[in-house]
Amino acid sequence: MKSDSIKKSVIKEESEIITSKKKNLEKENDKGRLVEDKLKSEENIKSEGESLDLEEYPNFLNKLLNHPDWIKQNDNINILKNNFENKFQSELQKKKNEFINKGGNEIDFYFTPPYKKKFYDLIKNYKYKKNQYFKELSNKQTKNLVRKREIIEEIKNLIDKSQHDNNTYKKFKILQEEFYSTGQVPRSENNNIWQTYKFHVERFYDLLHLNRELRDFDYKNNYEEKIKIIEKAEKLSDLSDIHTAIRELNNLHRLWKNELGPVPREKREELWHRFQKATKKIHEQKNQYIKNIDSIKLKNYELKMNLIEKIKKISESQISNHNKWQNSIQKVDELKKKFIDIGNVPRNKNKDLWNSFREVTRTFNKEKNNFYKNIKILEKKSLESKQKLIEEVENILNNEDWRIYIKRIKEIQIEWKNTGRVSKKYSERMWSKFRSITNNYFEKYKNKSLNKKEIEIIEKQKEFINNLKTEKIPLTPKRFESFIIEKSNVWSKIRNNDIGNQEKNLLKFLNDKWNEISIPKNKLDIKKYQTKLYFIQNDKNLINEEHKLLRKKVEEITNELNQLENNLEFFSESSTNNPLLVEVNDKIKELNSKKLLIKSKLTQLKSVLNQTLKEVIKD
Repeated sequence: MKSDSIKKSVIKEESEIITSKKKNLEKENDKGRLVEDKLKSEENIKSEGESLDLEEYPNFLNKLLNHPDWIKQNDNINILKNNFENKFQSELQKKKNEFINKGGNEIDFYFTPPYKKKFYDLIKNYKYKKNQYFKELSNKQTKNLVRKREIIEEIKNLIDKSQHDNNTYKKFKILQEEFYSTGQVPRSENNNIWQTYKFHVERFYDLLHLNRELRDFDYKNNYEEKIKIIEKAEKLSDLSDIHTAIRELNNLHRLWKNELGPVPREKREELWHRFQKATKKIHEQKNQYIKNIDSIKLKNYELKMNLIEKIKKISESQISNHNKWQNSIQKVDELKKKFIDIGNVPRNKNKDLWNSFREVTRTFNKEKNNFYKNIKILEKKSLESKQKLIEEVENILNNEDWRIYIKRIKEIQIEWKNTGRVSKKYSERMWSKFRSITNNYFEKYKNKSLNKKEIEIIEKQKEFINNLKTEKIPLTPKRFESFIIEKSNVWSKIRNNDIGNQEKNLLKFLNDKWNEISIPKNKLDIKKYQTKLYFIQNDKNLINEEHKLLRKKVEEITNELNQLENNLEFFSESSTNNPLLVEVNDKIKELNSKKLLIKSKLTQLKSVLNQTLKEVIKD
């Protein structure tokens, strides 16, 4: 009974050892993969860093520092830091030369941009955080060392006991599990503590193997585990990546040699021969790979050049909006990852290949940055224009004569649509504010009450317009203009600017008649404006308001033109076909035409003002 109990415990313990060995093998595989991933990561960081603009380094560094494995990013951070320092020194020298060339004294030169301070603040925080991490790790490892020494002493006490039973084995197993789960110890003590532990574990197993039944059971389990290792080795020949196959094979050999015990004598030669056969097959594949390495590297070179061409095409595709840029950024990131993942290329082509890769990624980033810089400039202008319109409506609402601004409010609504688009985080808030105050104005205008006299005036105005529509109207420019002057004199006796909306209907009717007359378009716009002046010329307030409005429009257009012309400096000579540049040039042409028309209207208005002034002096 006692032997059966020990046997069951040993079976359980051997099963757990097998699991532990599998985990160790997986750790070895992971270690190899980590080395490859580390090399690829470093190459990737080097490539990314060389293609970044200086202003982008802090954000890129911040991503590394917020990585889940931030403590393992030390090499990558050093690569990035070296790239930044090299680029910044070049930029610093460039700025210094510009300063001196403009007549500055070298001793007075100072250049410390915000991105530099931000970058080195992040480096400083990283070093502090890393020091704290290693202090805590050192304390923890020291505690682990103390505990592992205690565990070894307890194992020694188990071995030195005069009597052993099933409980002895159970206690040993508990101590063994605790040893593995305790964690790392200081590196200087690692080998010593492991060798000491291993020595006393072997002493314990020697004690067990004095029992013949347990020894045979150990042989059987070792045989089964070695069969599994052989089967894994035989499957390695199916792997397409020879580097992975060799790495896995080395791990299997290490497991076979160091972690598995002997098998029955009659099985040893058979197992070793089968294992060597699988090993030989992998090495033959390795030799064949080495023979073909030149053609493989050349193929890798062609694949990488193809990816460079794809990135280049994306850079040259004249992307004109945010969504398309985001899609392009995602595509380029995927292409860059593929580029890094592809294997080695011929050594004599490697330098030129990397230069080409850096050049196309740098060009792409430059185009991307130019696009978003220009977007920000245009957005800032749009925000300013929208804010001015909001302030103008608010001022009108606070004006005692707010009722006379109905037409201006409607013009403001049209201008709002032409101010350009802004990002979502601003547009919803500003539109909500603008809609609220304009609705407030129209609600206020709609609900104002009219007295009896005002109602009579509106009725007379309607009657005047209805009668006008029934008259026979001359459709030659001079006669029609004389007709308008005559009717404007009648209208001046019944008009009231504070009520109704009839003058708008009247002017619309007359302007439609102007459209029926054969006259050049540029003259047509002026004639229509003259018509408006005939009907408001006797109202000094309206004339003055109109004069202020036109001058304000000229000023706004002039400011916008200045801003757009300044924006042209952000475009390089090579960006002639850039959609944003084309849009800016079209806008400049449009604004110049508007400005010319408004100046013509101002000339007409000044003529009316001068005439009014003469009549005042005459009176």
